[in-house]
Amino acid sequence: MPDGSREKRRRSTVCFVILAAAITASAASCSTADRTAMRFLDTAEHHTYTGIVLIEQEKYDDAEREFERAVQLNDKSALGYAGLALIRAGRGQTEEAFRLAEQAEQCARNERERLFIHVARIRLYTLSRRPANWVELTQQEFEGAIAVDPRSAPAYYFMGLARMRNHEFGKAARHFIKVLDLNDGYIEQADRQWKRVMTISAAEPASFRVEEAALADTLTRGRLALLLMEELRVDELYHGLGLCNGSPAPEKKSPSDIEVHPCRREIEKIAALRLQGLEPYPDGNFYPDDVVSRLNLAIVLYNILVKVTGDEQLADRYVTPPSETGEEGKEHSLHEAARVIIARDIMDPELFTSTELAPYEPISGDRALMAIHNFREALLIGF
Repeated sequence: MPDGSREKRRRSTVCFVILAAAITASAASCSTADRTAMRFLDTAEHHTYTGIVLIEQEKYDDAEREFERAVQLNDKSALGYAGLALIRAGRGQTEEAFRLAEQAEQCARNERERLFIHVARIRLYTLSRRPANWVELTQQEFEGAIAVDPRSAPAYYFMGLARMRNHEFGKAARHFIKVLDLNDGYIEQADRQWKRVMTISAAEPASFRVEEAALADTLTRGRLALLLMEELRVDELYHGLGLCNGSPAPEKKSPSDIEVHPCRREIEKIAALRLQGLEPYPDGNFYPDDVVSRLNLAIVLYNILVKVTGDEQLADRYVTPPSETGEEGKEHSLHEAARVIIARDIMDPELFTSTELAPYEPISGDRALMAIHNFREALLIGF
């Protein structure tokens, strides 16, 4: 074989060996990096951090797995136990939640962990509303938290929630405003809750029970019956206007699924009136725990309005004519009840137009209360 060919073959072999060695080294390096990354990810600290993020996203099952793994890796993980306490409290396992919080406190090693445990306990007391002096105990935890960090946004935010759940709306508002002033976390949540507090206060609820219904994130049919009876006195309104023909309503069997419901008395009266949108179902049940949508509330209020005004053609006045391009205006596509209720400033247009599915989303207790308050005010000055 000529020397030139032999030399080329030798060089090719050397290059191949160098390349193979480089690939092997690279693979070994990647494998080492992967193992290092896995070791970092599978630590109690990483799992508690992930759990805290997940619990704020309301992904409780995923958060629980992270906290459980944290205490498996480190049976002295204060944040792991505190996180599990929050999960248990959210599931109504109050005694277990406080046991875990106590365990977390015993394992706390630094101010950061103690601060988290103080805030966790504020949340535990607020969720359980136990024992009887839970508000006083919550205040003590709050004072402990701000002693550690006077600028703790979570401490102010969750203490605001505690005050709100105890119907102390003025104090709650001040805590939420403090969170906004700090501008260091929980900004959107505090702004949303401050608006809720302002809405409830402006509506001037008639009773503690109405306030409790207004605090609900989603209104149910049973609580809507309560609001209509307590805030609008719809039964007295109908009788006062002669809408029951001056005679008692015919005997009707009460819905069979409200026997132990806390709003049973109000539901029975509403069921007897057969309000469109809130009447019993064909099977005779009321389904008091079913969630009320925004459109559902608009339909109920619209039908009361038709009864009160005696005007069956109300909706015809609020039809937006097709534009010159042949396309219908946005409000024209809305249900007639929503158009009327929006036009009368009873409900906010944003409730129906913010997204395509907005009319079918649940309505919160505070916004339902304000709609009924607006209806009552309009009734007083005359539609």
